[in-house]
Amino acid sequence: MTRIALIFALAACTALAQDWARAKVEKSPRHREWVTVKHDGRSVETFVVYPESRDKTPVVLVIHEIFGLTDWVQDLADQLAEAGYIAVAPDLLSGMGPKEAGRRIFRRARPHRR
Repeated sequence: MTRIALIFALAACTALAQDWARAKVEKSPRHREWVTVKHDGRSVETFVVYPESRDKTPVVLVIHEIFGLTDWVQDLADQLAEAGYIAVAPDLLSGMGPKEAGRRIFRRARPHRR
């Protein structure tokens, strides 16, 4: 139980410490969207950012750290799009808790997310 409390505390601190990243992403001129990727009975929420280009562009898969798809990871995806790549960042914690608790917990930490 102590581990769970520690994880929630770290997630809350991480969410609060990343207000600068959220603000930076919200000001970005690049198109970004949340898509649901479904495979083999599992759905994964995925953050996608597109570069400001009409040409074919390469794709970079962004894998987040233990804290999930934080605002910092979204900012990193936006920076990759700024450099000319399509950035695809799956939220690998989507639905991983009991009764999808992982998704609900992180939504509370990031209320701006759908």
